[in-house]
Amino acid sequence: MTGLATTSVLSFRHLLTGAIEEFLAEQNLGKDGFANDVAETIVALSRYREEGAALFPAVFFGDDLARLLHHLGGRDPVLVGSGPRSPHTTRRALKQCAPLGKGAWAIFLVRHGATYDYGVFRADDFVLSESPMARLRALADPALHLIGIVQLAENILEVRGSGGAGRLVHLSGARTDVPPATMLLLELVGAITRDVADDLRPATGTFFRRVLIDALRSTHGSLTAVLPHGSHDVGPFTDGLLLTPPIDVAARVSAWRRDGSIAARSDVQGLAQLLAGMLSADGITLLASDGSIVGYNVFLHPGPDTSGDETSLGGARQRTFRALASEVGRTLVAAFVRSQDGYSECRIADARDPVWR
Repeated sequence: MTGLATTSVLSFRHLLTGAIEEFLAEQNLGKDGFANDVAETIVALSRYREEGAALFPAVFFGDDLARLLHHLGGRDPVLVGSGPRSPHTTRRALKQCAPLGKGAWAIFLVRHGATYDYGVFRADDFVLSESPMARLRALADPALHLIGIVQLAENILEVRGSGGAGRLVHLSGARTDVPPATMLLLELVGAITRDVADDLRPATGTFFRRVLIDALRSTHGSLTAVLPHGSHDVGPFTDGLLLTPPIDVAARVSAWRRDGSIAARSDVQGLAQLLAGMLSADGITLLASDGSIVGYNVFLHPGPDTSGDETSLGGARQRTFRALASEVGRTLVAAFVRSQDGYSECRIADARDPVWR
């Protein structure tokens, strides 16, 4: 018992709270125990579930609800409750609001002296609109006193302040020197939209970024390959569902920008849902560098020269990715993998590679 009496207790929450205190101090928000409330929210969101179902609500703290809604593109706030500023209240706010924070809805906690008002607000869930978190990332004004928290993947969260700074928080033993999948997606989206017309590239990139980020939250895992624009050589991609003709996403985006009609908007939104379904299917989703969707449920099989050692090394998805990665720069513009265990990797062709010539 003597040894136990002299044993100190260590908790990662002490380290997390200390790091959050430093971050909030940079944002002029590091007072009155606020770091404890933010840290509690981060831990609760890391693997949030209700009735066994994973939920991914975005949570925003602020000092003024009208200002929060204005800068985050929110509307239709619904006040759910209030309570003293404490981790207990933030836990209750999540419990009561997380089931509502789906699709276009996000959670707010607004500080009023010693209390929080909390509830949900609605943003535009159109796939070409920027999400509230994307709007927050674009801000650089500490005086706004806004903090946002969103789960990027299981046990990986982003904390962002309106002052322009952010932190990635890993609540697992995952390597922190490897970029999270959401960061790799920026490179992938760049490859998918490389040959899209300049005036359509930003909106088309937003389309793919939002669909791909949502797909990452699936525990299923995924594989994506990007062909060069205009390539008629599908090579080994014959065992799967190839679309004839490929679906031209940029053309749908252009149609919506041209007339802004409800039908054009519905066209783009429906296409986002279709791509999400393809990404959730087994096999490879095949895209092209002009932003078109070429096929899905595509499979590669080990060639006759593949050794038994090579085929037994790693899971099937990672073996397939190694085969795809070997073609990047020659016949592929990019290849991306996310395994069920959360591992992600992306290979992008260099501008000097034959695939771009």
